[in-house]
Amino acid sequence: MRATRRTVEWSLAALWLWSGLQPPLTAWDESIAMLARLELPHAAQAPLFLLSCAMDLGFAAWIAWRPTALTWRLQAWAVLFYSVVVAVALPENWLHPFAPLMKNLPILAMLLWLGANREAKP
Repeated sequence: MRATRRTVEWSLAALWLWSGLQPPLTAWDESIAMLARLELPHAAQAPLFLLSCAMDLGFAAWIAWRPTALTWRLQAWAVLFYSVVVAVALPENWLHPFAPLMKNLPILAMLLWLGANREAKP
């Protein structure tokens, strides 16, 4: 069971790492354009974008270092927040062929499972 749990943890760490690195490195303009559609003030868009990337990288590091039940709960809230904002403000994502919103459901399930079943790390 431990290997399976750790595999789930590391897969989530990889997801957060990628989501923190890839957008600012390869999709800056597209990311800022999405934030602009949320009607955020122009001056706030880049700082909020970088803050969200830093948060994602922080989650990856926290998982790699010493995850706790709080780790998983905060990630679940972040995924839920991102999902609601995108679902309401960018509703075309419901019909997107890669189903970005629907993929958040199993991620939320994993996070909730990890939070409910947190074992002490040796």
